[in-house]
Amino acid sequence: MQTTWIKRSPSADKAQGIIVFAAGWAGSDELVRHMTLPEGYDFVCLYDYRTLPDTAEREKLETVLAAYKARYLTAWSFGVWVAEQLFEESPLTWQRAVAIGGTPQPIDDRYGIPTRAFAVTVRSIAGTGIVKFLERMCGTPEILREYYRHRSTRPLTEIYDELLALQRMAGETTLSRSPTAPLWTEAVVGERDAIFPPKNMKRYWSEAGVPLTPYAEMPHYPLYQTDLLTRLTADEAR
Repeated sequence: MQTTWIKRSPSADKAQGIIVFAAGWAGSDELVRHMTLPEGYDFVCLYDYRTLPDTAEREKLETVLAAYKARYLTAWSFGVWVAEQLFEESPLTWQRAVAIGGTPQPIDDRYGIPTRAFAVTVRSIAGTGIVKFLERMCGTPEILREYYRHRSTRPLTEIYDELLALQRMAGETTLSRSPTAPLWTEAVVGERDAIFPPKNMKRYWSEAGVPLTPYAEMPHYPLYQTDLLTRLTADEAR
């Protein structure tokens, strides 16, 4: 996993708080550098999940985050699962922890991407690349153009390796698991999501007892809304 600071104060006590963004598969900090932030907040992006941090690396990250007086977590797509691996058993507390367009069971016929659909996606990307996936992810030509303005420039071979790693790791950790969500304070579902079926996400968060906000016009890719992180993570502290 890579950790990139987009905004960082000289010391944690100089900031109002920290916003942690766990990107989805194939993501990078390039996807969120255009996002507006509440004044005084530091911002760190987590991405590239070919491997996840070991215990020592997680504890180091926890120590850095614990120094902030307020912590806000936003995770998107597969980043929801990754954030659970990092923070579900962590002593850190979050003012808000928002899951967007994903669930802690990302490859699942009831609660995530159906297993057959995920396998088809893996084969398609191996054969023809990522263009068709991006079209489905963005939903409209206008949002696709906005995505390309801020797209990740990681090479296809690297993100394909990441996809296979997530398929293996997520499959191992979500078998026969009932919906629980002690980490999350709320979830957001785009009604036009063509990657994670909205009905599966709604089912997971409903059974887990997490408040859900549906966005009628939102596809899987949410970052065309430049103020989204501000609205979903730090409104209470502004």
